[in-house]
Amino acid sequence: MTDTSGPPVFISSLTSSDARFRTLTFRNGLNILVADRTEASEQGDSRNSIGKTSFVKILRYVLGGDLPSDFKAPELSSHKFTANLSLPPRGGGPCETVTVTRSISPTTRVAVSGWSATDGSHDLHVDEWRRLLARHVFHIPADVNRPTAGQLWGQLIRTYFGNPIKGHQAEADWESGVRIGFMLGLSPEILGKAGDLDRLTKQGKAIRKAVKDGAIAHLSLDEPALRAQLATARRQRDRMQSSIRSFKVDEQYASHQQEADHLSASIQRLNDEALALQRRSREIDDTLRDEIGASESSDLVAKLARVYSEIGLVLPDTVSRRYDEVAAFHESVVRNRRSFLEQELQAVKTRLSNIDTERRSLDNSRSQVMQILEETVALDTFMSVQRDLAKQEAAIADLERRLEDANSISTINDTVKLRTAELITSVRIEMNEREEKLDESILLFSELGAEIYTDREASLLVSLTPKGLLGIETRISGDASVGVRSVETFMLDVVCEIAAINAERAPRVLVHDSHLFDAIDGRQVASCLNIGARLAEQHGFQYIVTLNSDFLATVETQSDGAFDADPYILDTRLTDEGDEGGLFGFRFD
Repeated sequence: MTDTSGPPVFISSLTSSDARFRTLTFRNGLNILVADRTEASEQGDSRNSIGKTSFVKILRYVLGGDLPSDFKAPELSSHKFTANLSLPPRGGGPCETVTVTRSISPTTRVAVSGWSATDGSHDLHVDEWRRLLARHVFHIPADVNRPTAGQLWGQLIRTYFGNPIKGHQAEADWESGVRIGFMLGLSPEILGKAGDLDRLTKQGKAIRKAVKDGAIAHLSLDEPALRAQLATARRQRDRMQSSIRSFKVDEQYASHQQEADHLSASIQRLNDEALALQRRSREIDDTLRDEIGASESSDLVAKLARVYSEIGLVLPDTVSRRYDEVAAFHESVVRNRRSFLEQELQAVKTRLSNIDTERRSLDNSRSQVMQILEETVALDTFMSVQRDLAKQEAAIADLERRLEDANSISTINDTVKLRTAELITSVRIEMNEREEKLDESILLFSELGAEIYTDREASLLVSLTPKGLLGIETRISGDASVGVRSVETFMLDVVCEIAAINAERAPRVLVHDSHLFDAIDGRQVASCLNIGARLAEQHGFQYIVTLNSDFLATVETQSDGAFDADPYILDTRLTDEGDEGGLFGFRFD
């Protein structure tokens, strides 16, 4: 049973930089790491005990997992863990012996030596280490997001045993389907579309809830109202664009405006002056008419003679001559005054004529300036209109985005239905094309169940769910006890490991911690270990199991010698006798 011929072992040794650490050496086939129990351990004890589970956690950590919380103890801060692995080279061919070292601190670096896939680089970031494992160990296509190397390690090196299908408690159904489907040989590209569909469905629900709760104030699902607002905004935008296209920008618009104002003021002054001259002209006309009338009817001598005659007196010649002289003088004064008024009137008329001519000239100039102002706009006015247009464009863009969002949300259910139908068709075709390989895994699961339970039927149900997911169900007839579920976990892991090895999608290793077997009857545990040993040898993989010595003794006893553990027990045995007997060689809180 210790023959090392055939495929190389995946892990040959695990050690630590601390000399107290109990180095573990592994071989082909079944490997049992035994913990000798010499004293009772209280359940829930916070102190690190023998280290069976710690071995599993260390292995997961070296292979790119997160640092377990119980490894953050100060006593381990300087520790480095080293595993010697057998990994496939970059271009194919025989596996290469690779040394991998990872420190407790920092957790982000991994030292890899002897693997051609690293391109000569020994100090890698943990993300690069994970990427290399995904590509060269699991052969996950570069453009595939699920499964990840970490998810596959979660099934091959289990730390969660609550559900055979789940790698951890919170794993989504679609991720479980993609992971197991990948190991069974189905296309991860096709199965992975379930993730896009799941995210789309959750996004739609979350957005609708947020809109309903008012958490997204700007978002409205009222498409008709948004369309009406958008149509109005676009019409206003079009009018503004048409107005701008007709604009002629005049950089001297302000000076033209000032000129127009100056011309208007000049015309106003001329109008005021003309109005005053017109009043003066009327006054002169009235005065002249009065002067002419007075001249024609003022024969002073005749009036004087008539007065004297009426009173019976004879007007003396001297008086007559005196009035003649006065009349002649008066006539001279009136004539001179009339001449002056006539000259003034002519001057008024001349000025009015000149005003009219000047006013027409100013009005023509103003008309020309006003035409320029009407046909052009000021640069600042143009820029202001452009800014208003930009704001309108932004408002339209916002409405368009909101309408698009509302439309996307409104049609998300239709999109989900369409993509679900497409996914169902794709997965169904893929399952039909891989039917023979699926049948092999389903048949193996059933055969293993019959070997472990003589009175129960075991079934591995691989189905297509209404959501387009790959549905995986493990079923053993009878009661669904914890022990039965643990057996289902064992069988599923073995079946997936063998299928993945045949499809070159997994390393040749499967690890089960003792927690898997705690609730299983001893006879069934013996059957599981016999199956693990036989299939590991037959398919060339390592099956590593951790068990307590007292539990292992019970298994051997209850199986009536059907299982002999001695050939499979590792040379290094852990013990709780003294602090140095555990995996780390000391105990820590």
